[in-house]
Amino acid sequence: MQNMRRHKRYRLDLVEVDGQISMTDKVEILDISLGGIALKVDRRLNIGREYLLKLREGGKGLEVKCVAVRVELSGIEPRANGESVTIYTAGMTYKEGPTARIAEFVKPIEQKRSGSGTEASDRRLDVRFNIVGPMDTMLSYPAQFTVKTISLGGMLIRTGQALALESRVPMSLSLNSDSSVKFVGRVAVCQRNEDEGGTHFDIGVEFTNLTDQNISLLKTFIDILAETDVKTL
Repeated sequence: MQNMRRHKRYRLDLVEVDGQISMTDKVEILDISLGGIALKVDRRLNIGREYLLKLREGGKGLEVKCVAVRVELSGIEPRANGESVTIYTAGMTYKEGPTARIAEFVKPIEQKRSGSGTEASDRRLDVRFNIVGPMDTMLSYPAQFTVKTISLGGMLIRTGQALALESRVPMSLSLNSDSSVKFVGRVAVCQRNEDEGGTHFDIGVEFTNLTDQNISLLKTFIDILAETDVKTL
């Protein structure tokens, strides 16, 4: 947070500024077919929400947009740091349906499990099959945040998602209806808090990878805050 404190920070009690975090989680595939995918995840997905799945198996990759249609509590698992996390299973359908590129990715996995290409081709298209070996799977989705304080160096945000210290996360900041600042945020602080609204995280973020245009947009916004006598810290 030292870099943030080189600049005057402004509280946004009366000014509402929101943004998005491009979240990416590694998840486990339980089964997959031309009809959809079942996942094991350590956060609750929202039914009806769109997610981007990045799959890689046997040197082949697939990026596909999916929609969560079923989410169920599965249990609790320990982590290496001694904490426990809640585990969910989620059923996903492909947003665009069973396209040819999905079939091309899925068919070799199905054949590998059946042990026979002929047998696999005779099975109905939406048959499900368990994943036998490891498959690298990333789940990408946007998470919303609100800005509590802001400066030319960074900001303090509030969101429902925890972020790892020193991680660098793609973010966007909506300063008004006409302009959006995109950058990579370095997580300097992540503090968990609970109140009547539930659990949230206050996260200190340093701006990095700002373009000259985005720096200009941010500076203009900060200048407006200074002129309107917004409270500083």
